[in-house]
Amino acid sequence: MPNITKKIDSPCVKICKYDDNFMNGMVCIGCFREQHEITNWLRMSEKEKQLAYIDIKNRKMEFEK
Repeated sequence: MPNITKKIDSPCVKICKYDDNFMNGMVCIGCFREQHEITNWLRMSEKEKQLAYIDIKNRKMEFEK
């Protein structure tokens, strides 16, 4: 059976906003990605995107505390 990898879409929600009080203003509070993740998203492998989504989820939980 072939290994079919699902394409991982960008988490961008078209709300680019930063808060200096959250992770030194280096994380978008619209999509919760770090600036380097936003810049490199199209060049990232699907595995890297999966790992980024784990980080995104953790950042979002931290922000919502």
